Amino acid sequence: MTIAVTMTKLLVTIAAGFYLNKRGILDAGTCKKLSSMIVNFTSPLLIISSASQVSADSQGDIILLLAAGLVLYGTLPWISAAVIRLIHVPSDCRGTYRSMLMHANVAFMGYPVVQALYGESSIFYTTIFNLGFNLLIYTYTMFLFDRDAGRISSFEPRRLLNAGTIAAVLALVIPFSGIALPDMLQQPCSFIGNVTTPLSMLIIGSNMASYPLHDIFSERKIYAVTIVRLLVMPLLTALYMSFFTDNSLLICMTAMTIGMPVASMVAMASSQYEKQGRIASISVVLSTLCSMVTIPILAAIFKFWFAV
Repeated sequence: MTIAVTMTKLLVTIAAGFYLNKRGILDAGTCKKLSSMIVNFTSPLLIISSASQVSADSQGDIILLLAAGLVLYGTLPWISAAVIRLIHVPSDCRGTYRSMLMHANVAFMGYPVVQALYGESSIFYTTIFNLGFNLLIYTYTMFLFDRDAGRISSFEPRRLLNAGTIAAVLALVIPFSGIALPDMLQQPCSFIGNVTTPLSMLIIGSNMASYPLHDIFSERKIYAVTIVRLLVMPLLTALYMSFFTDNSLLICMTAMTIGMPVASMVAMASSQYEKQGRIASISVVLSTLCSMVTIPILAAIFKFWFAV
């Protein structure tokens, strides 16, 4: 029943975003500004507030998740390269397709789903597990986009100094420092951070309205990537995490976030290139549509598999 209520809320809010776009209320310019606000302000506050929900005796789980996540994100470039070879992606889009496999929409969809299924503290745990997301997308993934477009890029360390990474590091410090955020800080962080979920869903719905159905379903190779992204990778992640821990809740939380649609950041980062940006945007929309079916399936599988 929990997943049914959760998916209904998400679907209704996405539909509202679609409607608001068609009415000209939530246009592309507004969505761009709201997306920036979510990435740089509300989502980081949600991460920090979630750290206060974690017990002081969970330091072992935190270290485990950090190590397991970094190892996973370190292997994703190799896994994505193998998948892309199997489906014969054109050379000028290989990096773009690889990015779709490497990056799930953790901030915009992962947080609301795991929060509804596994509680407030799950946001903190999944943030620590997915710390490698930012490290990867601002380094290797950006290089892949540039290479697809025929450009040579160099690593810029300042890209790693972003609100999401800083919030994750701060949230990581809180359980180890023994310092609890006072209510005067924690409550405002939680209050503002909680707008992340509805705003994210509205933006996703609005973005969907920007693409004709023909465009969304025209890139056939995205179908294969979507299946791997939404079903194969989370199931493999659950198997992978079972070698690290027997904590069923941690396994389900982390695997569920890996089973989210293609990250909106993939479309944003590739938008400067016409062909790659179009493919990435379509993949975000198509995988989000399909996730409305696969997320309940994953939740049912994990409940049967791990009894969580």
